[in-house]
Amino acid sequence: MLARSRKLRLTATPLSGPLLVPSISSKGFPLTDTGVTESGTALELVSQDIDEALLVSAYDLHHKLLPECDRLLGPEHHQTIYGTPRLLVLDSGGYELNRDDFESGETQRGPYHPKPFTREDFEALVGRLPRDRDLLIVSYDSHNRPRDSYKEQRETAQRFFAGGPSHQRSDFLIKPQGNDRVLDVHALTPDAPNLRCFDVIGVTEKELGETLLDRLVLLARLRGLLDANGCAEAPIHVFGSLDPLLTTLYFMVGAEIFDGLSWLRYAYTEGLSTHPEQLAVLKCTIEYRQERRNLARHMSNLDELQKLKHRLGRWAHEPDKYEHLGTWRDPLREIYETVRARLAQEG
Repeated sequence: MLARSRKLRLTATPLSGPLLVPSISSKGFPLTDTGVTESGTALELVSQDIDEALLVSAYDLHHKLLPECDRLLGPEHHQTIYGTPRLLVLDSGGYELNRDDFESGETQRGPYHPKPFTREDFEALVGRLPRDRDLLIVSYDSHNRPRDSYKEQRETAQRFFAGGPSHQRSDFLIKPQGNDRVLDVHALTPDAPNLRCFDVIGVTEKELGETLLDRLVLLARLRGLLDANGCAEAPIHVFGSLDPLLTTLYFMVGAEIFDGLSWLRYAYTEGLSTHPEQLAVLKCTIEYRQERRNLARHMSNLDELQKLKHRLGRWAHEPDKYEHLGTWRDPLREIYETVRARLAQEG
């Protein structure tokens, strides 16, 4: 049994897992007249409904593309829109710096030209973060190739996190080494015992494999590798996955933390991500103006994420009762059993 629903010791009072983390980013969203990203203005409207965790990008904070950036980095941070979530996750900005890679829900709108943002900029911004709130810091992600070996990545991240304040937890984002496009669990194995120094182990959805089955199998193998090498307490964080159906599958094979932007782009209903206009039909809000429909959709999506969290928790405690997984329990069960069969064949 790889799935687990447990207390995640990332805050002073542990959070219950799985942790479904709404993200905001400037990439793929237009800027408003005030110079901040449209996703940031959406957060202003629903921030009081995000009480567990929120992910923001160091790139966006550095370039002031989010609302209240200066206040977040100052003594009044508890009074900002970032003050409600118990855990603030700071991504290093690798997604925003990558010119070519877009989250699955984003259709590229012409050339993308990120502003400069260096490792030194990232480390300087981390040093300015509040010291009286719980933070989960993601290791710096350099998208340049060839990448360092797994051992070198781990050593660099370990040096960065060494001696950090007690309120900051570490999220080591493992990237494929060299020119590889996907992670190699076999190559990671020799250094796996050293991963116990991190609070969370992170992977990006697209770098788990070329097919969904490959991704699920690799994720299950990674969970098994961590468990066998003294890292059972470290949850796996899948970056870029907050789709209700895919999140369920990744949870079933061992991941526990998920973030993404799909809560801003889609409408969650019946365990699926659908076109936003469809929610207006299902909720009978066809007379609402666009702004009001967007607000209703964002709030509905956050509510759906809470329901999904509870469904996953129930299934983890009663894995023989697939009815806990809702409408799509039959295909989910079939895929899960396919993954288990593949793992058994590989030994």
